[in-house]
Amino acid sequence: MANEKVLFQAGYYEFNKDAGLNFQLNRFYTYGVFSKDELMDIGGRIDSFEKWISIFMETGEKAEQEGELLKAATCYRAAQFYTLSGEKDSEGRNLKHVLYDKCMKLYNEYYEQIPYLKVVRIPYKNYELPVYYAECEHSKGTIVIHGGYDSIAQDLLAMLPYFYELSYNVYFFEGPGQGEVLMRHDVRMTPEWEHCTGAVLDYFGLDDVTLIGVSLGGYLATRAAAYEKRISRLVMYDLIYDFYGAILSKMGNFAKLFDYLTRHPKNILWKSLNKKFDQKYFTKWLLLQGYAIYENVHTPCEYFNHIKLYNTREISKLITQDTLVLAGEADLYTVFYQDQLDALVNARSVTGRLFTKEDQADHHCQIGNMGLLLDTIAGWIEEKTDGKESST
Repeated sequence: MANEKVLFQAGYYEFNKDAGLNFQLNRFYTYGVFSKDELMDIGGRIDSFEKWISIFMETGEKAEQEGELLKAATCYRAAQFYTLSGEKDSEGRNLKHVLYDKCMKLYNEYYEQIPYLKVVRIPYKNYELPVYYAECEHSKGTIVIHGGYDSIAQDLLAMLPYFYELSYNVYFFEGPGQGEVLMRHDVRMTPEWEHCTGAVLDYFGLDDVTLIGVSLGGYLATRAAAYEKRISRLVMYDLIYDFYGAILSKMGNFAKLFDYLTRHPKNILWKSLNKKFDQKYFTKWLLLQGYAIYENVHTPCEYFNHIKLYNTREISKLITQDTLVLAGEADLYTVFYQDQLDALVNARSVTGRLFTKEDQADHHCQIGNMGLLLDTIAGWIEEKTDGKESST
C-alpha cells in the first residue's frame, strides 16, 4: 500500500556541485523518495547530464525489480526530464515519450493504491484534461492546483493528500503544455489559462475556490484568477512577475545587449549565440524543452521573445481575490517580489512570505522545506475562509 501522506524531509544539501542538478536531487529528498545517503551517493557519481540519465535509468530498473514503485517512477521521470526533446532510442522512437510512458505506468500503479484518489479526463476542445482529485464527505473548502512550465502532475501529487487530510476537496489538473496534454495530445502551452481552469470548474461545478499555481503556474494561476471570479483565493507558489526579466536580471553586463538582440532577430550576433547555446548541454536542453512546450517557437530568439508573454505586470491590477505571494530568497524570480506585492492594487487582501535560508526554504518552490510551505498555505486559507484580517 502506498503511503497516503508524504512525510516531507527538511533540509537543502549539496548532493552535486551543479546548482541545477542539485536542485532536482533536493526535490527527491524533500518528497522523501530517497534518503540523504542515497542521494549523496548518486549525486557524487554524476558529472554530466548523460551520466544523470544513465544512473537514474539503472537505479530505476533496480527499484522496479524490488517493487519500489514510487522510487522507480521517480528515477525514470528524472531520466526523462533531462533527455533532449526529439532524441530517438535504438528503435527510432521518441525517447522522451518512451520514458514518459515508462514512468507513468509505475506512477499509476503507485497512486492506484490510494483509495480516495480518483482521476477523470475532461473533454476539452479536441482533447482531454486529466484531473486527479479527492473529495471529502464533509469538506470545509475547495482547492484547485496545477503545475507550471515542464511539470507533470505526478511531480506534485504529494500536495493532494496533505490538503485532503485537512478536509478539503482537492483537484489537481494538467493543462496545455503539461504532462499528458503535451505528451499524448501534443497540445502546447498558452498564457490564456483561464479557459482550461474554467473547464475544470465547470465540470465539477466548483465555486469559491482557492487556486494554487506552482512554479510558472504562479503566472498561469494569476492569469486565470484575473478573468475567472469563481476563484476566491489565489496562491502564487511562487510569483512569476516577469519570466523574461528575471532571466535578464542574472545576465549582468550582458543583459542590455541581450535585450537589444531579442528585439532584432536578424542581427548577425545571433549566429554565434545560437552556436554557443547548442554547444552546452544545459542550454541546448532548455531551448529544446521550450520548442516542445510552446507553440511556433523554433529558435533561441523566438524562445526569449515568447516567454515575455508570461508576466503578471499587466494583469495584476485585475486581481480582486485574497492573494498569497510566496518567494524564496535564493530564487531567480524573487528579484520582483516587492514589485508583485505592489502591483496587486485591487486585491481584496495581499499576504506575502519571503522564505529564508533559516527556514530551509529559500530555493525555488521552497524545495528544502515543503512541510513549512504547505503549512503556510493551509494556515492562510484557514485565516481567509474564517473571515479574519491578515497582515500584508
